Amino acid sequence: MEHQLLQNKNALIFGAKGSLGNKVAKAFKESGANVYLSDINVDGIEYSDLGEIRWVDTLNEAEVKQYFSWFEREGVSVDIVINLSASDPAEYNHGKPAVDVTLEQFLIPLKTTTANQFVTARAAFPLMAKQKSGVIIFITSTLAKVGSPWSTALSASHAATEGLVKSLATEWGAEGIRVIGVRSEAMPDSPTIDYTFTTMGANMGLSRDEMQGFIEQQKTALKRLPSTQETAGAIVLAASDLAGYMTGTMLNHSGGHILE
Repeated sequence: MEHQLLQNKNALIFGAKGSLGNKVAKAFKESGANVYLSDINVDGIEYSDLGEIRWVDTLNEAEVKQYFSWFEREGVSVDIVINLSASDPAEYNHGKPAVDVTLEQFLIPLKTTTANQFVTARAAFPLMAKQKSGVIIFITSTLAKVGSPWSTALSASHAATEGLVKSLATEWGAEGIRVIGVRSEAMPDSPTIDYTFTTMGANMGLSRDEMQGFIEQQKTALKRLPSTQETAGAIVLAASDLAGYMTGTMLNHSGGHILE
């Protein structure tokens, strides 16, 4: 990327080691942001070509609060926060019939892909309110809006996340905080979607690649699916001043799967 849409912005990226998290971190840095990376899949502190990656469990409220307290103590502004942490789809029987999903499994993504985003957003609020500015970005998928079989838990979680975006945007807008979401179509180069296409394809008697082709040709207007890099680009837009008057809404990154 040649633009500097996020020049001198401080961006906190949770789940930075995941497929999308890594692409977002790179896109933010290329766009001029100072990136602060964390993930649960590191041992204390790890170093990458993007810099330091710290261990942070986004479901541990005390730990998240302590992480944010460093920025307050050091006088470092918190301009952008995005939490891309998630759990293994096999844990909640994603791709399997609803009758095979237990209550415990149903609640997993509501905790690991919705509640954890709330935890980091809430921790960011006091700092952003004090500086009277900031952007909190949430991530969902087309499952939040379309009916899809064999995706009970994640569909409910993503729909709940979109409701949370609206609620927080309304409540925090007066403090100068934008709360915005990016709703993406399936990204075939992510492990989650690779698993999804394999599992759901089996339900329809299709191979993994045939399942991808079915989604591309039957569900999207553009007849293709996005890469994680393309979705990262949409997230850069959401974080930038180009979207400075957008809040409480979802950027529809669905390739025409959702038309509204």
